[in-house]
Parts: sequence; structure tokens; C-alpha cells
Amino acid sequence: MPRLYVVATPIGNLNDLTPRMRQALEGADLIAAEDTRMTMRLLNQFDIKRPMTSCHRHNEEDKAPRIVEKMLAEDLTVALTCDAGTPGISDPGHLLVRACWEAGIPVEPVCGPSAVVTCLSASGFDAREFAFYGFLPREKKALNDKLEAIHRTGIPVFVLYESPHRIVDLVTAIAEKWPDCLLCVCSDLTKRYERLYRGEAPRVLEQLRANPGVEKGEYCLAVDISMLAPAHSQAEMPPAEAWMLSKMLDGADLAQAARQAQDAGYARNEVYRAKLRIADMFDEE
Repeated sequence: MPRLYVVATPIGNLNDLTPRMRQALEGADLIAAEDTRMTMRLLNQFDIKRPMTSCHRHNEEDKAPRIVEKMLAEDLTVALTCDAGTPGISDPGHLLVRACWEAGIPVEPVCGPSAVVTCLSASGFDAREFAFYGFLPREKKALNDKLEAIHRTGIPVFVLYESPHRIVDLVTAIAEKWPDCLLCVCSDLTKRYERLYRGEAPRVLEQLRANPGVEKGEYCLAVDISMLAPAHSQAEMPPAEAWMLSKMLDGADLAQAARQAQDAGYARNEVYRAKLRIADMFDEE
């Protein structure tokens, strides 16, 4: 019977590959890799020779059904990998996993490294409740709206990813908005040049700016906002329709106002109804 292994792989140090991960890779008839070149380095390190096919963000929608069709026709076991860490966590893979579920193919997770939990484990933050948001918007206004929406959730700790070229900009925005919050910023986790910065946001920002190699490596950061005063709840916010109209008066079009409303925390269905009412309003005029 065909089977899909969702295989986590080392986020940096290849010695983190577990015997069970290796067994899954060696036992697969085919490896569906985010980047076959990256996965080949891992396979070569452990002298594993298996056929591979690419399955990345730009081809997964078309590729997933074809892989599933091949699995069913040839009774194949497939191992799904991403470049580092766990597939589907801000990485491609969920479409292939979903397609396997829908086709009745068993899915077996082979757990292992994840930058999210690795960062949290080193932060010293109370992570009994936390949220993961991946990469936040780049545009300053959209980023601020997203941070406000995160604050309104009431969740005390959240985890983000950021590219090396934008990490200073992101930490600057957080430090300006919440100077009392705590950050744990991790670069190149488990790799040779691993660096961790922890403390109040302005202090961490100083340390990042003082590092001439700040634009090297990949970043994962945990943010502790448990010490902040609670944000206004959505019940205290103006109705979505009024909020969107205020944004349109500031220059946004209807579609932009709707996107901003969702980023600000309004429910998708409420935004949709408000969008229809506003569109009707302008049509009547």
C-alpha cells in the first residue's frame, strides 16, 4: 500500500538526523524534495541513494496530484522533505499531504528539528501558549496593522521568521512599538556560526546593529509581550464597515481596505459583508 512519510530534516547540523529519519529516507521509493540539490547534500552525507522529484512552492499545486497518481499506480512510498526543518511549516508540503489524505493514502510524520520550537526552547519564555506567524508583511503600515492584530489575540508569546536582509527593520518596528517586550532572536540555529540574542527589544536591536555580519544566516525570533497591557478587544473596535470607510477616506480602495481590515483582526465573513454593503452604497450613488 502506498504511504507518505513527512520527514523533518536537520535545520543546520547534519548530525541531528535521527535513525528514524534516515530509515524513512532509505526506505522511500521516491523523495519529494523542496530543492533536490539541498536534499542531495543530505543524502550524500549519509550515502543514501534514492530517486528524487522536486515539489516546491511554485510547482506543488500541479505536482501533488501527479505524485499521488504515481503513488497509487505504482504502490510507492514517498518521503516528503523541505530544505531544512519540518515540511509545511512556512515551507511547501501541505498540498501533497492534503492530496494524500484525500486519496486515502496513509500519512506518517517523522518528527524532528523545527526552528520554531528550537528558538522557543532557548528563549526562557513561558511558551505554554504561543502562536506562529511565519513571515510578517514587509510594508510598514501592513506590518504595524499585523502587530496590532497579534496583540489583540491576547496570546503572550509568538514566533516569527525573517530574512537576514530584513531582520534589523523588523526588530526596529517591534522595538518602536513595544520597547518593553522581550525578544529572543536566533541566527543560524545549530550551525557553526549560531548566534542568539535575548533581552528587551531595544537592547537586542543594538546588538544586531553592532554585528557586521547581521545580514548573514536565517533568523527565527520569539517575542514575549506578556508584560504589555491588554489591547482593545474586537468588541471595542468600530464595526468593520465604518473602519473600512475610514481607510478609504485615507486613500485606500475597497479591496485594500478589506485586506487591511482582516490584518487588523476583523473576521473574514464580517469583512466580506461590509465589502458588499460598501460596494452597494457606491453603486447607488
